[in-house]
Amino acid sequence: MRRTTTCCTALACAALALSAHSPALASNAWLSLNLEFNDPTDFGSGGTWTMVGKVDERGLAGLSTYLNAASVNFDAATGFIAPAEFDARETLVSLPDREIVVGFGFNLINPTLDIGVIGGTWASSYVDDPNLALYAGNPDLGSFTGGVALLTGTFDAGAVPAWGASDTLANLLTGPTSPGNVIGADNVLTTVRYVAVPEPTAVALGTLALAGAALVAVRAKA
Repeated sequence: MRRTTTCCTALACAALALSAHSPALASNAWLSLNLEFNDPTDFGSGGTWTMVGKVDERGLAGLSTYLNAASVNFDAATGFIAPAEFDARETLVSLPDREIVVGFGFNLINPTLDIGVIGGTWASSYVDDPNLALYAGNPDLGSFTGGVALLTGTFDAGAVPAWGASDTLANLLTGPTSPGNVIGADNVLTTVRYVAVPEPTAVALGTLALAGAALVAVRAKA
């Protein structure tokens, strides 16, 4: 109950129209922690983390995310990389978790409807790194290309970012008019991925492709 109240208060969503939820349409949100280690061959080398998200047909209204506080560093001055439309931005530590809230606040009155909807009208610039791999048995939630980058921070040597003990919550939009245009997501699915060292075969094939392209260019000039 505490987590739901926190999310709704921060996002100016006290009057959620839960009765408007159509059971025929699943309303899901998927989140990935993308890790980039300082040394790609060493999981203990520290690095940078980025949280990205995607949603079903319903656009993202806001999130109360929970990360393991001991595993992440977060600077509110630089860590909110969500779209400017998300004007609600808060962070607090309640051990063992760090809660970070991001989403529509006052802008919920006239929200951008399909942020995070892959293939929607919102112009996404997020693209998955081609070398992302699943970390330590995390579930495969597919590509996030076309989704939305939300948060970023660092992690110390010896630490690996992890989702928190509390469940991350997501609110999704059902229409353009507030209040009564927000529902809670049916499911919030999370994973952790990391930028892996490219396989030697892939590197070799890439080198051959570049060499071939250069040869073609030389022949074209001849």
